[in-house]
Amino acid sequence: MHYFKNIELPNFLDEAKTDCLRWAEEIVEHGNPHSSLTLRNRTHSKINNAVSELDFKTVTAIAGTRKSRILKQRVYKMVRKYGEVDRIVIDQYDVPTKMSDHVKDEMLRLFNIPRDECTPIVQIQNGGEMLHPHHGHGRQASLFCLLKGEGESTRWYKETESFEIVDEFHIPDVSKLEIAVENVLQENQWLLFNHREWHSVHRKSNVGVRINFGIDFKTMNINEVIERT
Repeated sequence: MHYFKNIELPNFLDEAKTDCLRWAEEIVEHGNPHSSLTLRNRTHSKINNAVSELDFKTVTAIAGTRKSRILKQRVYKMVRKYGEVDRIVIDQYDVPTKMSDHVKDEMLRLFNIPRDECTPIVQIQNGGEMLHPHHGHGRQASLFCLLKGEGESTRWYKETESFEIVDEFHIPDVSKLEIAVENVLQENQWLLFNHREWHSVHRKSNVGVRINFGIDFKTMNINEVIERT
């Protein structure tokens, strides 16, 4: 099982990384909208926010009564395990078309990964203590590079027992998880990131900014990408 794998790619997409870091820092300072990075409207954010705010009336409207009960039980298990913490919120951004095309061309040239498999992305996490255990909604793996961080720790988990996955919101039963591996990601280190396994992010305080640039893969899992790199 690969939860992550460091990849040595000297000077890979350095210009794009520099531009994206500058743009992201402008957003942190001045807010949205931005002239170069386009904020994504993610439908599952609605239920993320509803669950985190314990607004189960909204959760029920989105996911139905039975699933809402499951989510409620799992949220309270998380509260018992981690306490009431300031949640890290991720904002995701699309890069300009010209940059996106260049990134896709490079992925095809270096790794023979089709252009339509690759989606460049910038993510900003501004503030918060913890991103609770979850796994990806629309991606299985990505080529990931931390541009700026505060020494946050990323934990991946393995299931000790199976449990139902609620499609609308990928929140686990934390009583049936145990830590498999933990890693403090290093700035400017490329790695393959497994989004299909449960993972969380932990920060020592609720103050800090984490910015990353990456390429999400539409259908390929981490093992398939490793074979190409």
